[in-house]
Amino acid sequence: MQLINRGFISVKPSSLFIEWLKSYDSTVLITAEDAEATVYLIEEEFWDDALILKTYAKKIATSTFAEYGCDEAHWPSNFDIENFEQWFDCDLGCTCIDLLAAPIQKESFN
Repeated sequence: MQLINRGFISVKPSSLFIEWLKSYDSTVLITAEDAEATVYLIEEEFWDDALILKTYAKKIATSTFAEYGCDEAHWPSNFDIENFEQWFDCDLGCTCIDLLAAPIQKESFN
């Protein structure tokens, strides 16, 4: 095992996001309880969760909406970064441990 020098934000779409998603795409069958979290690695040491979420909210929202096939032009009209935490359930932490011996591989995407 190895300690990785990163913190994390674990993000799941909230029930509000899922309700909107189903109105946007009626073929969606997922529920908030079934939604899988996405983990974003961030700086290892941080002291203010609200500041960290504010710093990364736009990137996380863009990634999550895109993951479900919605570009920014089609985001819900009542979504803004200020109400980010109503749309996404987030957990933050500062300990990441790699349980595998294989090296971590990185792949860029946009």
